[in-house]
Amino acid sequence: MSLLARRELRLLTLLGDLAAMSVAFKAAVTLRLALNPVFQRQLTEAQMDYLVPPLGLVLLLWAVVGVWVGLYRPRRRPFMFSTAVQAIEAMALVVVLTIVVAFFVRDLGRDYSRSFIIFLVALGSAALLANRAILALGFFLASRRGLVRERILLVGAGQGASSLIHRLEASENRRIEICGVVTPAAGLGAGVLGNPVPIVGTVEELPALINRYRIDRVIAVEKEIPPEQMHACISVCTRMGIPFNHTAGRLDRTAMRVGVTELGNVLLIEVRGIEFTRVQQAVKRAFDLLVASVLMVLLAPLLAALALAVWLTSSGPVLYVAPRVGKGGRYFPFFKFRTMVRGADAQRDGVAARNEQKGHLFKIRQDPRVTTVGRLMRRFSLDELPQLLNVLRGQMSLVGPRPLPARDLDPDGGSRDYRVWAVQRTKVPPGITGLWQIRGRSDLGFEEMLRLDIAYVRHWSIWLDMKILANTIPAVLRGRGAC
Repeated sequence: MSLLARRELRLLTLLGDLAAMSVAFKAAVTLRLALNPVFQRQLTEAQMDYLVPPLGLVLLLWAVVGVWVGLYRPRRRPFMFSTAVQAIEAMALVVVLTIVVAFFVRDLGRDYSRSFIIFLVALGSAALLANRAILALGFFLASRRGLVRERILLVGAGQGASSLIHRLEASENRRIEICGVVTPAAGLGAGVLGNPVPIVGTVEELPALINRYRIDRVIAVEKEIPPEQMHACISVCTRMGIPFNHTAGRLDRTAMRVGVTELGNVLLIEVRGIEFTRVQQAVKRAFDLLVASVLMVLLAPLLAALALAVWLTSSGPVLYVAPRVGKGGRYFPFFKFRTMVRGADAQRDGVAARNEQKGHLFKIRQDPRVTTVGRLMRRFSLDELPQLLNVLRGQMSLVGPRPLPARDLDPDGGSRDYRVWAVQRTKVPPGITGLWQIRGRSDLGFEEMLRLDIAYVRHWSIWLDMKILANTIPAVLRGRGAC
């Protein structure tokens, strides 16, 4: 399963669990009231509202704690077994949090409905299992039909690479796609030339190859790669946030997480980089999910009205989708409302001389390609609202460095001229808003954007994110720096 598919499966599982528990919560209340004659204590709806802990608070704590403790991380056990175990763990967490919340908000737990807790356990367990069963079935059918494939690059130069290709294709030919072979140096790889998988480049080109072929995993044959190039591959993969696997061997584990994974019938060593702590990542992700979900619901009428305005006033698609550089230098499809005429990208060379910025920024205040409606949306940053979808998909954050177009950076998502800045800004997901937006947007020069990006990464905290979000609305209403 591809990285995007795994990420979306985890997101759908979390959102489905929240919806399932909301239904189970309400159903447990209804069931307790319906069974009033069976119980010695007769309860009214008003009494139940008092005795039952606040649903919103329970679900919020559940999302934060669940992400923090790794409740939605992939497990190495058999899929159906791990799915059932995760459902049981999720239900146990709900019960604990429900009792904890009741303890603190209902006279230190002196008065809450124990029968409600019993009903919630039964109904919640069934709802969680049903949600996960439906998702598992959907992704299983998609993978069986070849709709969800993991795209792989294999690094090697001899018979070991050739043998590994045959073993992988024989074991999971519908679930993986080997996009090519990467060799240690040009001219090597004669031992794998007889395979249907082409040689696509060398280790030096690995970052650009990962973006070009949208790679989900890199696998290396340890005996066929020099140690320094093996570490170069690990450095690239950890920076770009994709799993790196290799056949058994010895590695320095400094600044790495090393484990074992099985792909088909092939046992591989898996290496993942260490960036922010799990607590920091969990807090930021939970905050993004909560706020983005609420905003999507509240802004749905505005989003529909803006989409209709774009569709009625100019020809072309409503959404503009283009590759931008995300965390680790990986490309991702970036969403925004289209504010330019159709084919504006092809016309860029014709207006390149009017670019008012330098470095990796391209900005023109009176760009002739911008439509009338597009100019209004840009003034108040309304065209950026579809990026809430990118946040929900885990490709962006609410707050972070702005994602730059892939064409404006090097093929590996970095920058040879501004290397420190490029490495620092890709340590976190790009954001819808950030320090650059609240300080003036296009009124600021490229050097100032570099300084602000690095400052954000080095001083990140959830309080900084909240402060930036609070300052975003007045900055947008002022329209300063919009173009």
